[in-house]
Amino acid sequence: MTTQHASPALTVLFEKLTNANGDCELADCVRSIVNELGGESYVFAVLSPRATTASRPTHRFLIGCSPEWCQMYNANKWYMTDPFLEYARSNTAPITGSEIVVETQGQREMLAAASENGFRSGIVIPVHTSVVDRLGVLYVGSNDSQAAGEKRLTAHRMYFRALASELLDWFIRMVKSEVVDGYGITEMDLRIIGYLRTGFAAADIAREMGVSIQTVYGNYKRIKDKVGVSHISEAVKFAEANDLLA
Repeated sequence: MTTQHASPALTVLFEKLTNANGDCELADCVRSIVNELGGESYVFAVLSPRATTASRPTHRFLIGCSPEWCQMYNANKWYMTDPFLEYARSNTAPITGSEIVVETQGQREMLAAASENGFRSGIVIPVHTSVVDRLGVLYVGSNDSQAAGEKRLTAHRMYFRALASELLDWFIRMVKSEVVDGYGITEMDLRIIGYLRTGFAAADIAREMGVSIQTVYGNYKRIKDKVGVSHISEAVKFAEANDLLA
């Protein structure tokens, strides 16, 4: 299917999105982009699959749809069986609602409720990062019929993929900033952790940085104290889990 050309206004909107300060400004930018591309409702979710528990996945949401829909989604624990989310875990290509295989009564109920709350037709765009086990899912919906809505939204799939990628990058930057500021992590700390992740030993780091091994071990202790771990390898895992080395 041919991708349609979007208006020049999208360039400005994407620039605003990249520089958005906070969730509210980001949400407004995303809504404008989604509307420009023929959508009416959206939800963007960021998840860490390996951190998911039996009760709730580790997640962040950006909401651009009916609040009632989100309340229903959470109250019914549809995040446990969401077929779009399951698809997104192991796929990267956008998919429309009509292409999703529904297997359970709960999934049918979820899709019926979504249809009544701004997602009568829709497209889902997964986005992954190779840095850590983190995944983003952009749901875009329309109140048009499935045939008409999916045709229009799919025509703009290239722009929706760009939007999903920009949103995941934005959230990764936000998480990194929160962790760096909250734990007082410095660029030097990140440099040392980066060396460790590539397999450098203390002697290698000392040679690379032009300092003594004792200084390197002193840096290890400072880093461990900051993030509250007992071994420097755990600090590396902490940095990876929080996208600090991206």
